[in-house]
Amino acid sequence: MSASKWRSVQRKAGTDTIYGVALSPDGQCLATASWDSLVKLWDVAEGRVLHTLQGHDGRVYTVRFHPDGQRLASGGTDTHVRLWDAQTGAALWSQSGHSSLVYSVDFQPQGDLLASASEDGTICLWKVDSGELVRTIEGHPQYVQGVVFTPDGKRLLSGSRDCTAALWDVATGDELARFDVINNGINSTQFNADGSRLLISNVDGSVGLWDVATLTLIHEMEGHTYPAWSAIFSPDGKVIASGSADKTIVLWDAETGAELSRLTGHGMDVYSVAFSPDGRWLYSGSVDKTIRVWGLDVSDADWQPVSAAWQAAES
Repeated sequence: MSASKWRSVQRKAGTDTIYGVALSPDGQCLATASWDSLVKLWDVAEGRVLHTLQGHDGRVYTVRFHPDGQRLASGGTDTHVRLWDAQTGAALWSQSGHSSLVYSVDFQPQGDLLASASEDGTICLWKVDSGELVRTIEGHPQYVQGVVFTPDGKRLLSGSRDCTAALWDVATGDELARFDVINNGINSTQFNADGSRLLISNVDGSVGLWDVATLTLIHEMEGHTYPAWSAIFSPDGKVIASGSADKTIVLWDAETGAELSRLTGHGMDVYSVAFSPDGRWLYSGSVDKTIRVWGLDVSDADWQPVSAAWQAAES
């Protein structure tokens, strides 16, 4: 999977940094979180904005689709967690349980709960249907950048700039385990589909692949020269993509930890990346205010429709 087999087009997506990107479960809608206070929903096939969601007062750091694809959560500097109707763009609820900015949100796979992680060092659990705060989890002395549910929805993992990651019992809020990521503040966390592997992207530019059962490091992937802001698994779990302050995206072999491709094109930090459900498309958001759409160059017939759509003039 050489870099020459991937091509990209870019699209100006806002007036400020694109910090978060997320794909709907069916791959038909892309959500972006921007520092201009806006959340945008994009039609993936046509490359156009469907809805612009206004309500945050300040930078938006994170977006995530509900498993049903009908709702979307966001968080940012205004300390609020917001839930939106992804079909109409209407606001459903807005709650503030944190005292500082919200870095990350994640839905329980069963769809009942939403977790948010904050600069204040806490994690909040919310009822999706009502916005009711279930509990606040405390335990990190520094801010929490990443939060993610295990695939069974029974546990929650947090990653902090205190150089630790912790597992929590969702039902009780009790800490189940904690492990050190030595001298590495954590930027993002993600499980693979079966929950056996964990990805952690780090301030020193490395990406760690961890065994969940033993909480041991399998591979430390080193290739970025500046912080790795995000790292994700491809849908089949065979490839890892990481975005970095060095302006690149690196694709890694999840089995061996070897570098497969290095994608260049963004002019500034790449804060977030998201795979399409079939794994053939990769979306990235950057400080350069653009989205890039990367396609595995299988044939011009596959590539051109997406290229033409996303290369269109700014909406």
